[in-house]
Amino acid sequence: MPVRRGHVAPQNTFLGVIIRKFEGQNKKFIIANARVQNCAIIYCNDGFCEMTGFSRADVMQKPCTCDFLHGEFTTRHSQAQVAQVLMGSEERKVEITYHRKDGEYR
Repeated sequence: MPVRRGHVAPQNTFLGVIIRKFEGQNKKFIIANARVQNCAIIYCNDGFCEMTGFSRADVMQKPCTCDFLHGEFTTRHSQAQVAQVLMGSEERKVEITYHRKDGEYR
């Protein structure tokens, strides 16, 4: 019988596999928990932090709609589309302008 030390939660190997797979592909991404209110961000990689100018601490637990990246060139229509898709189960291509922490947009 394996030895259990303390109150250690079982590892979520599914998330670990996703993170390892995409980290090696020079991707910028976040992972959110759809089971909590606002689909809170539970992981963001270094590429995402570099791209947005936000630190990991700034990003964690924010809604995955990335409202913190909206700026003057982000349209309300595209914001609504992203929110609608995240709350549903359909796939959709949405073009949206996000802004870095310093205000620059990409």
